[in-house]
Amino acid sequence: MRETIKKTSMLLALPTILHSSHNLQAAESKDNTLADVIVSEDSEDGRPEKPSKTDLSTPKTKISKKDIAETNAVTTSDSIKFESGVFVRQRYIGDPNAPVGMRGSNPYQGGRVMVFMDGMPIWNALQYSFNGSPRWGLIGPGEIKSVDILSGPFSAEYSGNAMGGVINFNTLLPQKREVYTEATYIFQPYQFEGTSKNLQGFRTFGSYGDKFGDFSSYFSYNHLENEGQPMTTYNYSNTSGANGGALRAYTSGAGSVSGAYLERNPRAVGNQANQGGYAGQPRLSYGDSGVVHSVDDLYKWKGGYQINPQLDALFTVAFENLDVTSVGQTYLRKADGTPVYGNGSTTYNYNGLRIVPVGTNFGASQQNRQTLTLGGGLKGQLFGNWNTDTHVSYFDVLHDQTISSSLNPSDPNNTNAGQISDVDSMGWVNISTKFDNQKFFDREDLSFSTGMEYQHAKMFTSQYSTSNYTSTDRDRLTLRSGGATDTYGLFGQLSWRFIQDWDATFGSRLERWNVSDGIYLSGNNNYSPRDRQASTWSPKFSLGYEPGRWKFRYSVAKAYRFPLVGELFDNSNSLRGSVSLANSLLKPEDGTHHNLMGEYDFNNGYIRLNLFHENVRNAIYSSTISNSLLIAQDPATFGPGGLNLNASNFSSLLASIDEVEINGIDLTINQDRVFDSNFDIKLDTTILNSKILKNDANVNYVSKSFPLLPDYRANLLTTYHYGKDWDFSVGTRYQGRMYAQLDNKDLQLPYYAAFTESVYVDLKATYRFNNAGHISAGVDNINDYQAFFNHPLPQRTFFAQIGYKF
Repeated sequence: MRETIKKTSMLLALPTILHSSHNLQAAESKDNTLADVIVSEDSEDGRPEKPSKTDLSTPKTKISKKDIAETNAVTTSDSIKFESGVFVRQRYIGDPNAPVGMRGSNPYQGGRVMVFMDGMPIWNALQYSFNGSPRWGLIGPGEIKSVDILSGPFSAEYSGNAMGGVINFNTLLPQKREVYTEATYIFQPYQFEGTSKNLQGFRTFGSYGDKFGDFSSYFSYNHLENEGQPMTTYNYSNTSGANGGALRAYTSGAGSVSGAYLERNPRAVGNQANQGGYAGQPRLSYGDSGVVHSVDDLYKWKGGYQINPQLDALFTVAFENLDVTSVGQTYLRKADGTPVYGNGSTTYNYNGLRIVPVGTNFGASQQNRQTLTLGGGLKGQLFGNWNTDTHVSYFDVLHDQTISSSLNPSDPNNTNAGQISDVDSMGWVNISTKFDNQKFFDREDLSFSTGMEYQHAKMFTSQYSTSNYTSTDRDRLTLRSGGATDTYGLFGQLSWRFIQDWDATFGSRLERWNVSDGIYLSGNNNYSPRDRQASTWSPKFSLGYEPGRWKFRYSVAKAYRFPLVGELFDNSNSLRGSVSLANSLLKPEDGTHHNLMGEYDFNNGYIRLNLFHENVRNAIYSSTISNSLLIAQDPATFGPGGLNLNASNFSSLLASIDEVEINGIDLTINQDRVFDSNFDIKLDTTILNSKILKNDANVNYVSKSFPLLPDYRANLLTTYHYGKDWDFSVGTRYQGRMYAQLDNKDLQLPYYAAFTESVYVDLKATYRFNNAGHISAGVDNINDYQAFFNHPLPQRTFFAQIGYKF
């Protein structure tokens, strides 16, 4: 606590320094006062962005195209990496599994951050954990106009999926004929244990836009191809008993091998893993999952038709094709250099220690996913003072297949046996319509908005065994699971500016949630769940006081986050004898959220402080548990005749934590041209204190920190403008320690499966020419800090970019 106070005091000193250069400006007329961080402005495509007066209840931030240009933004998710309280777990540039977390919601908590593209949802309404990434690839970085970030679920316009917040990407529509092309080269010299390789990639982006009378048309193509470091290392340890133990001495077996690496396990092993057992036991790392090669192609068309000067119709069609491949590699070698893969039972001698490698770790994997997105919208003034913001969107996974071999293709024991995982049907339909009146009942002091939303989400998958993975022949169905949800929402929100400088906002949201068509077949067993329903009511309230350049606001809201289809139905088996279990009985997360904001606006920036408190009941989290413990607790389900788990391995399963409390401080300082210089500065920091208050299923978790929420996050971005053509930026990103296990027994060790602190320093230089082109070069993580978020995160990465608008 004392350390937290020190950090807070240091951060609060900087606003005082910056304020001293603006005390004369603060005395200027109120005519110069900014109405909000999100302001009405004519953007480069001529389409004004006008905030609703009913949406005052949520803390907001706007990122401009200029702000994005000052960062190393190669992908869409990079554009928000310096924002307060926001964290995108991106394992390498172009990572298709890049979930996002905000404030008191970690990236693995599915459906807690809503992401939109021009008001159309692209957040993942289906999956959670590492698979819960928004569809970042549907937006090319070159088409982003601005980004709006809303913190917390304080607006009734959004469902409980906004517990963490809302991110809305506003994209460009052409007002004249223009062609833009951009190319980026990526280079990461990677070295960790048995992998030493120069990883390379490139991105090409091209767009053509034009306007014909009242009709605008925009076509873009984005190609991103990159290599990522191995995501998983494989190891051998002594897992016997409650907590495992020391590595055993070699006595007899198949002889000596070299190439392993001695580590300490960041997590507990044995049957008390995540049940209070201690971590830090020794282990031998003997291989990894291999370099990842991803190729992502996005073809996209957008259209806009101006029905009248106040009303626009918008259309979107996007097709994305993603290929991801990898082949595992063993570090172990015999004396003659022959690679050793192992079979899970043969013992080898590594420097006098017993090691038993498992050959099924080193298989090949190839995934192809093709998706189609269709969207239509109507935005603007309908009649009188009534405006609408209506969207209909359809997302469909046309094809998603992952083919995995049981063994490495070079393994002498390889017979081409493997597994095929198919997505039979996956996607969503979303219909949302909002109406607002900024002069409700013709009163200047009243604004009102109302609307409805419907979302249908479905996910059905199958797994097959195959005797020849190269021919994709399916021998036997081993698992089929899936289901569907339907969510209906109705909201109303009224803002009343009852006296000068004061306003109050009242909101309410009613929701109905239906679960249906659940299926879970594994082998000869049928575990299919029943249909069920739930209804919720979420009231909201906000009180604001804005005298001059100051803003003060208190907001409180209820929010219910319904479990995603994947959390309910997405079960899967691995070739290594572990399972990932969904939970069809999960209850909706029940959150009560408070936020107290204070803000002071400069002519060139602002200082904002948020104090927030969150209390969430039935918090959903996926944790790891020993297979031997599962078998002991329920042998009929998990033992022979049931799922037949490998007793020496671990599985993941979803459960609800009864009650979690999170308290936080969020400070942001953003100022251009500091002291009238050529420097821009942006500093933001988030301090979190999370605690599990109640958990009857396992009282050992009570008073522990909730997983994957670091105690401290901070970002600092400084940009120097040299003349009109050169920009130089230095960015620092820090994330503090956190726990991955509910029992908080895991350790901060620099190995796979750990969740460590991270300190990254980024550099970028940009040169603009002919008012139409730019050349930039940069380095992410120039200090080459090796951090882990379960998987290893990128090391020092270089990039160079050139773009030109014709």
